[in-house]
Amino acid sequence: MEFIKKCLKKEEGSATIEFLGIIPLAILFIVIFIEFVAAIHAVAVVESAANEYANVYAMTKDASEANEAANNILNSSGDHIQPGAISVTSGKEFTATVNATIDLMFLSNYFPNLKVPYSATAYGRVIE
Repeated sequence: MEFIKKCLKKEEGSATIEFLGIIPLAILFIVIFIEFVAAIHAVAVVESAANEYANVYAMTKDASEANEAANNILNSSGDHIQPGAISVTSGKEFTATVNATIDLMFLSNYFPNLKVPYSATAYGRVIE
């Protein structure tokens, strides 16, 4: 009985057990952080595509050339951004809207239909 009391009072190895208990939580936080950074990157790419569309359309007033420029930016960032419809209101002052679907890197393995739609709008004026 004395031996059991002595063993219960010892704390040898408790730091190891605590460390092993924290590892899954730390990995979870790292995965969430990486997912968050990837989503922010995707939003920045869609915003950049909208701005590029507006810049090219302002210079050329050619919707197909501006569409190609925006799609080049969307396709250059990898497979986690699927380009959607790009619309523009014509006229001297215009509004360009770029739609895209963002796939989440880690969560899409567990939830295959989980996609985040995002649209970015840029305003401009045609240079004549």
